[in-house]
Amino acid sequence: MLPGESLAYLTMVQLIVAISGTVITCLLALAYLTRVRLERPAIGTFNGRDIVVLFIFIVGLPLLYLVLPLLPLLIFLGVTLASALSMGLRPLLGPSFTWLVVGLLIGLNIWLTRNMLGTVVGWQIWWLVNSVMIIFAAVTVSNLYVQGGMRVKHIAWFAVVLAVYDAIFTFVWPVTNLLAQRFIGWPFDPAIGFRIGVFNFSLGLGDLLVYSMFVIGVHKAYGRVASRIALVVIVAFGAVMPAVAPLFSSIFIDARTDLVVPAQVAFGPAAFLCYLWMRRRYGQERTMGQFLAQSAAAAAEPARAVARHAVAPAVDAKRHRASLVE
Repeated sequence: MLPGESLAYLTMVQLIVAISGTVITCLLALAYLTRVRLERPAIGTFNGRDIVVLFIFIVGLPLLYLVLPLLPLLIFLGVTLASALSMGLRPLLGPSFTWLVVGLLIGLNIWLTRNMLGTVVGWQIWWLVNSVMIIFAAVTVSNLYVQGGMRVKHIAWFAVVLAVYDAIFTFVWPVTNLLAQRFIGWPFDPAIGFRIGVFNFSLGLGDLLVYSMFVIGVHKAYGRVASRIALVVIVAFGAVMPAVAPLFSSIFIDARTDLVVPAQVAFGPAAFLCYLWMRRRYGQERTMGQFLAQSAAAAAEPARAVARHAVAPAVDAKRHRASLVE
C-alpha cells in the first residue's frame, strides 16, 4: 500500500475479486459435479489417512517452493497444472481437443508473461488467462476428491487444520507472503487475481480448492438447499471477512505494506460449525453412489410423468369406445 492510498478502496477491490472468484469457482464445481463423472482412482474408501497425506502435501509443497530453483519449480507447476486441466477437460472435449486447449492455455500463459507485463492492461490480460486455468484446476481437483469419496466430515476437519497452518505461516513464519512475492509475474502463478494501477489483488488456489470441495461435498451429502447454505458460509467467511479484515486491524499489513490475510483462519472454524449443524439437521451423509442413484431417479421422474400423461388419453379413448359399443 502506497502512502496516501485509501485502505477502504483497496479493500473494496479485494472484496470484489474474492467474492467473484469464490462464487464462480464454487458454481462451476457444482455444475461439474452434477453433469460430469471423473474416472475414480482405485484408492478404496476415503478416510482420515488420506486427509493426513493431503495435508502433509499442502504443508510441504510451499516449503519446497521456497528452496527449489525457479526453473525446476516452474516446470513442476506447469506439468501439474496441465495434468489437472487435461483431467477435467477430457470428459467434456475428448482426448485430442483437450490437449489442444491445454497446450494453447499453457503457451498463452507463458507468452503473456514474457511479453505483456509492461502495462496495466497486459497485467489484466495475464491475470485473466491465469485465473481461468487456476479456477478450472480447482474445479477438477475438488471434484476428483469428492467424487472419489471425500466426505464433508473430512473436508471440515481439513479446513480446521488448514486454518491453524494458515495462521502460523502468515503471522509466525511469513511463508504465505514470501510465496505471493515469488510467484507474481511468473507463469503458472497458483492464484487468481486482477490488477489496478500498481496493485495486484489475488486469491490463492488452496483457498479456492477448499471452498469448492466444501460446497460440492455438502451438495453430495445433503442436497441443493444445504449447498446453498454452504455457499453463503463460504462467501461470508471465506471471501468477505478476509477481504475487510485489514480495515479492523493493522496485523494484516506486513512490513512492505502489503495486505496479507489468512483466509482459512476465518473459514475453517465456520465450515466445521456448519458441518456439525448440518449433521445434526440432516443426519447421515449420502455416499457418492447414493447421490448418483437419487440424481438418476430425479432425472427420470419427468420422463415417467410425461409417459403417464401420454398413456392416460389412450386409456380414456378405449373406455369411450367400449361405452359406445355397449
